[in-house]
Amino acid sequence: MTHAIFLSYASQDADAARRICDALRAAGLEVWFDQSELRGGDAWDASIRKQIKECGLFVPVISLNTQAREEGYFRLEWKLAVDRSHLMADNKAFFVPVMLGDVSEPAALVPDKFRERQWSRLNDNAAITTFAARVAKLLAGSASPANSASNSASAGHSGTVRPELVEGQGNNGDPSMSFDASTSSAQAELRTSGDLLIAQNNESRIIASGTDAPSIAVLAFANRSASADDEYFSDGLADELLNVLAKIKDLRVAARTSAFSFKGKQTTVAEIGRILNVGTVLEGSVRKSGNRVRISVQLIKVDDGFHLWSETYDRTLDDIFAVQDDIAQAVVQQLRTTLMGETASPVTVQEVAAEIAHANKTRSANPEAQRLILQARFYRQKRRPADIKRSIALSEEAVALDPHYAEAHASLADAWQAMSIYGVGQSNDVNTVLVYMNRARTAAVAALALDQTLALPHIILSWLACIFDHDRVTAMREAKLAEALAPNDAEVLRTLGHRLIEDGEFFEAEAILSRAVQLDPLLIQLRINYSILAQWGGRAEEALHRIREAIAIDESSWFAHWQLSSVLSGMGEYASAVEASAQSCALRGEHEGASYFRQQFANGGWQGYLAGIISAPQYAIAPIQVAWAQIELGLIDDAFATLDAMVDHYDQHTLALQHEPGLASLRGDPRFTALLKRAGFA
Repeated sequence: MTHAIFLSYASQDADAARRICDALRAAGLEVWFDQSELRGGDAWDASIRKQIKECGLFVPVISLNTQAREEGYFRLEWKLAVDRSHLMADNKAFFVPVMLGDVSEPAALVPDKFRERQWSRLNDNAAITTFAARVAKLLAGSASPANSASNSASAGHSGTVRPELVEGQGNNGDPSMSFDASTSSAQAELRTSGDLLIAQNNESRIIASGTDAPSIAVLAFANRSASADDEYFSDGLADELLNVLAKIKDLRVAARTSAFSFKGKQTTVAEIGRILNVGTVLEGSVRKSGNRVRISVQLIKVDDGFHLWSETYDRTLDDIFAVQDDIAQAVVQQLRTTLMGETASPVTVQEVAAEIAHANKTRSANPEAQRLILQARFYRQKRRPADIKRSIALSEEAVALDPHYAEAHASLADAWQAMSIYGVGQSNDVNTVLVYMNRARTAAVAALALDQTLALPHIILSWLACIFDHDRVTAMREAKLAEALAPNDAEVLRTLGHRLIEDGEFFEAEAILSRAVQLDPLLIQLRINYSILAQWGGRAEEALHRIREAIAIDESSWFAHWQLSSVLSGMGEYASAVEASAQSCALRGEHEGASYFRQQFANGGWQGYLAGIISAPQYAIAPIQVAWAQIELGLIDDAFATLDAMVDHYDQHTLALQHEPGLASLRGDPRFTALLKRAGFA
């Protein structure tokens, strides 16, 4: 038996857990902490079970994050610890529950065993230091042979990335730290209220421990114009307002993907507030006619449907910036006075105006250039070649109007990157891909030369470093730069999470993706990433659960169905896998491919389906799928030829080489080692 402390926590509490770990170690105690002791290659699950079986103290970290989840690997850790405690004497000190933030002890979702001991609230550094000293005293007083045999606390939230740990996790109480008379005073000391300081991205952030900060979802504005072509303008105006509000201090703003997902749906404000976990909703409509526009907006309180504020603006397009500023200022002012209890005064009005001006400092002084970028973003998000080409033309026009407009260059870079992925199709024209990638790089570099605070160019450069340069070091550096610039941008976090998954850094990936899900709970790509993460970690059931979550969010995602097919085939569910593959084809508009795969399976079973992938690669999503089929049929040399071509053609699925389960049988072959090296993987 070891004498360590097992620290069990939700991924979102990793930074706080590290601070607790550091304090315990500073007090001379041994703590097994997963992020420093385990890496992707370890037998993660077995290590966790062993540590819980042998630890001396089990410290569950209970927080609002743990409270938010009814499922998660941390709950398995708790169950394993409780099961072990049944073999102990009633007076055995084993559980030491701690709380972060404003958690209600009676309402905590924890095992009953945790409630048999007093809990410690650790909301500041002083409380954590005092707690560590009390734990050291507890261990020193129970260091008899009978009690010292189990003193190892493994840092909970064990190893591999588990999507369910991401959004938040339960709370714990600990039966083992019975602070009797001498400890009750310490307990009182530890229950001091305060803010939890968490270090992220080399900067400090305060998570308030009292009431939640004001929060808002900006819904897509309804297009009331005569022409459906003006939808870009109503969407863009709401998008711009969202971006401005997201830069306001102490205001939590739901991410665009989740907020805009309710567009065209008959969802109540109360339902939206519950799903997005926000207290207010901003909705509106736009009617554009020639050079004039009417914008109607209203700010609604979620819990009672009360309209906090509403206004209608009749302006010209030349005056659109002023309208945006007026709306943003009114919203922030209302939130500060109504929800934060501030008193309206000329001073607060000036403060809000200054905040809005600062948030808008990167926009163009040319209203037409700004409008063109709204339109370019609208078309680029459709991810269809014709729409992406239109986005490129609009971005180029904006750059011509305002060469110093950094976001126009970033928009152009994003569009060229999208063309390199979606605009080539099955042609495998390497020269064309190279042209698109080089144009994306040129535009991204130009954007950063004008404004070093933009995150989007760094996302693009990270992707180019992976695919074009096969340079993992630069790819990770660019992703981390983007996160440092936009730590509350779900797409930025998803990019960093993806880089970490590709490199096998599953602990870190989970923590990053967990933050992204909180910000953008309906972003389907995050659920897909989670499924891939679980699949690569060998947890098929979890991977299946996650990809079904993604499909529940958006049944029309062809990529989600493709991932579903991959997971099901790995589980031996061949008929369901073929149907998911056919669905993926149909959703991409390849109805002949859907019929083809169904027929191949009907005629030749699983082997027939695999042969069909090889003989008709135009219906397969990527060369990596063809290579997988070749491996399954024993055509190893052919598989290597396919994978070599995939790397040579800068295919984005090169990023899956290192961990894709379907390639596992190749990993002992020297040719595969050389292939990984050529693709940039050490």
